[in-house]
Amino acid sequence: MNRQFSLAHFTLFGCPPPELARTASHAGYDFIGLRVIPIDRPGEPRYQLAEDHKLRRETKRALAETGVKLLDIELAQISERLDPRAYLPTLEAAADLGARFLLTAAWTPDRAVVIDRFAALCELARPLDITVVLEFMSFSDVATLAQAVDVVQTAGVDNAGILVDTLHCHSAGTPLEDLGAIPPEWLHYAHVCDAVADVPETREGRLRIAREQRLFPGEGGIDVAGIVKRLPPNIVYALEVPNPERVKALGAEEYARQCLAASRQYLQEAGCI
Repeated sequence: MNRQFSLAHFTLFGCPPPELARTASHAGYDFIGLRVIPIDRPGEPRYQLAEDHKLRRETKRALAETGVKLLDIELAQISERLDPRAYLPTLEAAADLGARFLLTAAWTPDRAVVIDRFAALCELARPLDITVVLEFMSFSDVATLAQAVDVVQTAGVDNAGILVDTLHCHSAGTPLEDLGAIPPEWLHYAHVCDAVADVPETREGRLRIAREQRLFPGEGGIDVAGIVKRLPPNIVYALEVPNPERVKALGAEEYARQCLAASRQYLQEAGCI
């Protein structure tokens, strides 16, 4: 099987979308993901495809010229204060660029709100042929695989899925056998990376690793192979490996190239591809 790889935007978040597409093409990726829904973190770049028509045109041109495809956009937050309908312009812009998935995560402990708004996102995305994928993260309010399964199962919509990120899977202490029990139609792509084995006790510590200290597969202590071997064989591996210090030292394109080469070699040697 010719395994397909995506360059997740968070790996090179300083690259505007057109530059990310060209960087991914030069480095050998099949897809990119775009982080185009701002979450209002101080200093975080804002790439707003719905409002910035020039950026959208340039991104569309870069995708067409390189042949790289847009896998997903992120991150739609689920909370009491955010109306899912506010994401519709960005969803429409992403659909125009060929996006297949919308990544979402929950920031409210109210289970009923999470389920209701997740289902509402799916209804908004359905006419655009976009599947909404829920990511469980140890520092969000859907922190475990079991919680994510509960939301998707209860929502009962047909364009819904779950994202397994090897870092968050490890941080949550997810039993590997539980991964094999996920309905395969819910699993479309996975975020793949490595990190130190020890999971920080504090939320801030886990956030720091997730945002700044991820490693190439095989460099850390996560059982990356054990996780991905339990996922469907045809999913896309999206490499989400933010490490600003290494990006600065290597440059964006060389970092992307080394990330893909190291990931492919590790996964081949582990018998995952």
